[in-house]
Amino acid sequence: MNINKIYCISGLYFYTQNGITSYPKKIISEIEQSLNFNSWYKQEIICYADTKEMAKVLSNFGLYVHNVFDNAPQQIKQNAAHKMKHWMMFQAAKEFKHVLWIDWDTYSLKQINDHFVSRCLSTLNPKFTYIPNYWATLNCSVYYLNESYLDLMEKSFSSDVPVPNDELLWKSVLPENITNLKEYWLEDLVINIWQKSDFQYITNNTYFLHLKDFELLNYLI
Repeated sequence: MNINKIYCISGLYFYTQNGITSYPKKIISEIEQSLNFNSWYKQEIICYADTKEMAKVLSNFGLYVHNVFDNAPQQIKQNAAHKMKHWMMFQAAKEFKHVLWIDWDTYSLKQINDHFVSRCLSTLNPKFTYIPNYWATLNCSVYYLNESYLDLMEKSFSSDVPVPNDELLWKSVLPENITNLKEYWLEDLVINIWQKSDFQYITNNTYFLHLKDFELLNYLI
């Protein structure tokens, strides 16, 4: 395994909260759009699924499905939105050591390279997408993780949070003053785009845009 490589991770799972399950129709639509815009995702992203049904959906898009977590613990299945995403990253980091989760509602301005990797590996901290005044503080649309934080991540599964959200699970075990700690952020490597004016924050160092809607790309010049 290449110790200087970061493995790109994503997945698909049924949206289950408090035992009530809905089909991930919106996410499947995002996958289709994302692959149309991001050609390298199909070659580089290692995918996980919660069921054989979701694995088949991913495979039908031409994506590589590395594992199906139909044997995940019941506490994960019961609140898979988004404990399943948390579980996927936990398992990916255990196997691949250095991983980068990429949500499907993203646009890649350029493929990750040595500069991106070096920024991620500059410290052992997980590194998240920063959105000013974000409701969950940290955002997991694109985030880096390595095996050194697996113990803390495992502890987070048992955290008492208002909703079973991976972002709140992370927040529960990380420093309260995390917004002031530069080592926990991807900074301008990932820019959140919720409106046209957000494009001004893109820099030469930006690799990913996290999009509210793919139609916003019409404003990208």
